[in-house]
Amino acid sequence: MKLRHATASPFVRKVMVVAHEHGLADRVELVPTTVSPVQANESLAPENPLMKVPSLTTDDGQVLFDSPVICEYLDSLAGGGKLFPASARRGGMRYASRRWATASSTR
Repeated sequence: MKLRHATASPFVRKVMVVAHEHGLADRVELVPTTVSPVQANESLAPENPLMKVPSLTTDDGQVLFDSPVICEYLDSLAGGGKLFPASARRGGMRYASRRWATASSTR
């Protein structure tokens, strides 16, 4: 997995805490990524329309963004339920998954 990150981001730190808690940190390759509100990062834009970090590319090529979504994904890799209770899930991942991050419709 590849995690686009900026060292100063508290959201990246949250993702890395979950990765360490689940013993997945060694599976996460950190990719330093510069983001700016005034200049688009051309390499990040095609995979993450929000152009924010963190952004995780899974082993199967799916791109996840928004730290709660990434944290939940990492929790699911470790069997789920440790940090995100199964009762809060719908269809494997919480409803707040990628749709929540992009504010897209459920239709």
